[in-house]
Amino acid sequence: MEDHRKKTGIGAVKGCKLIDIGTAPSIYQLLSACETFDDITVTWHTKRELQELQKWLNNEPDAFDWSSIIKHVCEIEGNRMGQKEKEEKLREKIKQVLMCDVSKNNPLAPHEVPGADCLTTTVCLEAACRSYDSYATALKNLSHLLKPKGTLLMAGDLGANYYEVGSNKVFSLPVNEKFLKKAISESGYEIIQLVSFGKPEDAEFGTSDYEGFYFVHAQKI
Repeated sequence: MEDHRKKTGIGAVKGCKLIDIGTAPSIYQLLSACETFDDITVTWHTKRELQELQKWLNNEPDAFDWSSIIKHVCEIEGNRMGQKEKEEKLREKIKQVLMCDVSKNNPLAPHEVPGADCLTTTVCLEAACRSYDSYATALKNLSHLLKPKGTLLMAGDLGANYYEVGSNKVFSLPVNEKFLKKAISESGYEIIQLVSFGKPEDAEFGTSDYEGFYFVHAQKI
């Protein structure tokens, strides 16, 4: 098992500064990241969602309750710490809450953020980009936020044309593994690992026409 972890790089992603693209108002993707990164920047493209995230950071009474998700992550990690400790640890590690636009050469403009050790984005670019060309451009723009040899971690849906939020149907760019390999490789990254799998047969999630999921571990060249 240890040899496998070394070969694939599993557990090897660590550093000081992490930027999460498309965070708000979610925190689930950062609950494990706060164990290996001390300076986390969270982002979104509208103020409303960032305000919701800020409520959680401020521990306000009407903030969204993430306790069940935090409990689940703590269990996956072997209950090395309690839920409250994990929650406060993440709050302490989040240093900046910024607006983000992946179509810009500097996605965090007007802020100039020092190069990050790691960049994460989860189910984001497919909704933010209306074409395959703009998706590739977004990847290139995001690379400007990374240090040389910095790590890119991505996760998202395969083949999704939409997802529903309440009564609203939100656009999603349907990507596949072939496109992802080409776009990532041509945008200044070396793919270390790309894993994809189809929609589980017993999946009950009916608010999207997604076909599966992907996970990418890449490095800025």
